[in-house]
Amino acid sequence: MLSALKNFGVTFLISALIFGIIAYFATLFVSRTVDDILEVDHTALEEITAVEQETTSEETSTPDDTVPEEPLPDGETFNLLLVTTDYRPDLYNDYAPDAEAITKAAAGLDSAVPTLGILSVDFREVSATSIVLLRVDRERRQFVYTYFTPEMTVYTPSGYRSLSEISTVYGMDSLAEYINAMTGLKIHYTMLLDGYHFDELSEILGSVTVNLPRDIYDDGQEITFEYDTKIQRVGEDGWPWTESVPNKWLMGIGENTVDGDALWTLSLAAEHTEADRDAKQSYTLSIVKAYLTAIASLDEAAAHRVMEQLLTPESGWSKYSWYVPPVDETPVEKPSDADGENENPAAEEPAQEESVAEEPAEADPDLPFDITPVGSETVPAPAPDEPEEGEEPAETEAEPSGPIWVLPLGEPDAAVLSTEFTMTDFENCYALLKAVSSFSTVNVTYPCSYIPAADNRAEVFDVKLRDGLELFAQWRAPAKVQ
Repeated sequence: MLSALKNFGVTFLISALIFGIIAYFATLFVSRTVDDILEVDHTALEEITAVEQETTSEETSTPDDTVPEEPLPDGETFNLLLVTTDYRPDLYNDYAPDAEAITKAAAGLDSAVPTLGILSVDFREVSATSIVLLRVDRERRQFVYTYFTPEMTVYTPSGYRSLSEISTVYGMDSLAEYINAMTGLKIHYTMLLDGYHFDELSEILGSVTVNLPRDIYDDGQEITFEYDTKIQRVGEDGWPWTESVPNKWLMGIGENTVDGDALWTLSLAAEHTEADRDAKQSYTLSIVKAYLTAIASLDEAAAHRVMEQLLTPESGWSKYSWYVPPVDETPVEKPSDADGENENPAAEEPAQEESVAEEPAEADPDLPFDITPVGSETVPAPAPDEPEEGEEPAETEAEPSGPIWVLPLGEPDAAVLSTEFTMTDFENCYALLKAVSSFSTVNVTYPCSYIPAADNRAEVFDVKLRDGLELFAQWRAPAKVQ
């Protein structure tokens, strides 16, 4: 019995020793393996962290590879509302008379219109033909263009009215308020361009080329996109039938040179479907971009003169500091003593040289228009001093006899652009306007749905106000300045 216990004890001790040694080496192996795995993971984690920190650092300095490295131009982000109308007093004389005309007619001084006083007469109304919102976003480096169809209908205190009616009835300031409510963007400047001044605009800035997405026709009543006009007839047998009358083709799809006449034609294009709206939006925004590019392509002095032409009536041109009046070389007749006292003593002798600029302003060869006024003659410069013997006489160039203008204006005597935008505003915006070629371009279609005409109402474009506010949310939020 004792012998058996002794053998068991010896065997147990030997077994414990052997398994202990095995367990020691196994534990050491596992421990080293786990340490190696953790060390590899820790190293990998450090590498990932380092890469993320490096990436974050790079993104902080240059968040977007597409953003140019040049600094942002001077100026502040602004929103400009541009509206064109069909006002053409040179073509139509049946507009409603203004207060001045009515006063003259009542006093017997003048007749406003032949039908004045007849309540049933329908006077021609001035309608907006296009409405464009331009946002020059300095922080985002964007020129954002939005076209609003004038037939878009919104609710007003006097009921549902189109944007065109708001412009006519309430004025540009009220229209700007509605555009502000529809987008959430504050309107900083407004400009109104009547159809009467399309010729002047084209002459000053030159013709531009745009791509028309659809053909333009004339149905005899309005400019339209439709190839034919459908007229409902009733035959001799009393059965109704539809006659399709081809419309007159005016301008074709594709590249077109747009001058004053073309601007008038395109502005009158009626919008009867969403496709019509998209087409008019396409070429309207193209024209706005083309003219902005034309102004931005000029040097600062030439651009300044062009804007003076657009913002100032013809009657104010002689007040410009850069305009040098021509020298009048017509001799002044002196009144004889028998005629009485001299009413203009200063006119007895020719003007002294001090009253004439030493170096009259020369024409800028880079201007995109002819500076010689239409219908005027050039006046030769004052005769120089007699050259000394042996010297050749210096050649002198004729100077324009009037201000830099392109067409003689009739009525109304007004600036091309009706606006409160001043030359000071232009100088503040000039650096941003020059960026039209380097900033990105964004075209925004304001959401609305076309509703065809019914028996009790005309066709309308119903505004989607909620969608519009959400669409412009990104421009209402401040952008991070790079």
